Amino acid sequence: MIYVEEKDFSRQLDLLRYLSGLHRLIICSWLYPESTSTSVAGFPINNVPSNLQPTTIYANGIRPRHTEPVEATAPNITAFEEAASEIAANCDSLALYGEGEESWFAATIGHEGMCLVQDESLFSSLSEAGYSVSMEPPSWW
Repeated sequence: MIYVEEKDFSRQLDLLRYLSGLHRLIICSWLYPESTSTSVAGFPINNVPSNLQPTTIYANGIRPRHTEPVEATAPNITAFEEAASEIAANCDSLALYGEGEESWFAATIGHEGMCLVQDESLFSSLSEAGYSVSMEPPSWW
């Protein structure tokens, strides 16, 4: 696991843009369990349980809802970025998935200022791109 500390939400989404430039990915936003929102950033909430792995596991087996997955293009990621206050109020995380994959490829947990990337082979390229990367979680994590 690669840990990327980025407190700025726009910088977190720059990381998602960077990763989506390397691989063909889809993106969705995971809602807090208590959110009653029917859409986020203009993307409808998927009310049918999916096989996508959430980024956060909640107590009591609560499975969070998420937006309909869409292609992780620059315009779609920008739509999430422009809805920063809506995301802060309703969403736990944004996650990237490989097409046809159930496990997330990368995720950003905005309120924590943390991005996670599963593919450790990207460590050097992320570092060279200017991201603060570590193979070890920060002490506060």
